[in-house]
Amino acid sequence: MKTTFKEIEIRRRYWQCRCGSDGGYLADDILGLQGRHSRVLQKHACRLAADVSFAKSSEHIEEMLLVKICPETLRTIVENHGAAMARFQPTDTVSIENFQKAEGEVEFTIDAGKVNTCEDGWKDLKIGVIQKRKSGEPIELGNWDKERLPAPTARLAFARIASIKSFSRDWPECLRRLGVDQWAELHVLGDGASWIWKAVERKLTGCVQTLDIYHASERLSKAAKRLFGEGTVETKAAFERGRALLIANGWQGVCQWIGEYLIVDDITEQERRRKVLEGVTVYFSKHTTRLNYAERLASGRAIGSGAVEGEAKTLGLRLKARGARWRRSNVRSMSALVCGRYSDHWEAYWTAA
Repeated sequence: MKTTFKEIEIRRRYWQCRCGSDGGYLADDILGLQGRHSRVLQKHACRLAADVSFAKSSEHIEEMLLVKICPETLRTIVENHGAAMARFQPTDTVSIENFQKAEGEVEFTIDAGKVNTCEDGWKDLKIGVIQKRKSGEPIELGNWDKERLPAPTARLAFARIASIKSFSRDWPECLRRLGVDQWAELHVLGDGASWIWKAVERKLTGCVQTLDIYHASERLSKAAKRLFGEGTVETKAAFERGRALLIANGWQGVCQWIGEYLIVDDITEQERRRKVLEGVTVYFSKHTTRLNYAERLASGRAIGSGAVEGEAKTLGLRLKARGARWRRSNVRSMSALVCGRYSDHWEAYWTAA
């Protein structure tokens, strides 16, 4: 074993009954060893491998812990723990109890990413994050992107390759286990993808729904660029005007913004603008009840799905590395590990492991 000063050799005595049953090293429990590697080393290996490749994780461990462990050995350790994490998450009573005791409103954010599989090529990876957050101070409409909300008091994340029908099947039971008895107590946030909201309407009827403000703003930004060109003063002014009206008045604000830019004398220009703004109308008309930004901000609550967006980005960075292809079983293991790494499952798993 390497230390800061020098390499130390440790010898352990192996004990085995004469009856032929399995033996073991009695010192392993004292040293915290599980097989050839300590639990601390395995935890660090999983923590690193949830963020970077197995080769990079091996390199970091040698540099930081002075322990040599080849990438393939590390891969085996991590994949075994990933599979164990996938089995552990649905049965983790400690995290469920802590979630129930935590204070705040329940937020459920949903998204999807892509992963390249050996069996079927690129597949959708559905992602969900359920968290609790206390309400913050009321936020002025003009400062919505500058104020910070309180940190979540509890957080659980999960992801798997599945159809939305399969992925959403367990939502009601999962939420009930976490203490959500009435869907009116639940706040769901997501982007404009129709599959998200169709599943939410079907499985969580009556919940509070919010279209992610950043995706909504992006739609207005694209329309402004098509109206006035890339990087112009008029484009910036039109976008800021549209976003301000959207946040203040929701669907009515969108209609007002569209009306303002359709009032031009030139018939040809009016027709051009109409075609551009028609797409905005179609997009937001599907989310008229999900544009409650002013109300949410006044009560110091979230209007963005950043929790799941961040999870999707983290999973994407780990699973979509250059040239990476995964067996579907290993996608499940690694996804469980990454999601567990950034949720309350992490410490609960290693305490129980």
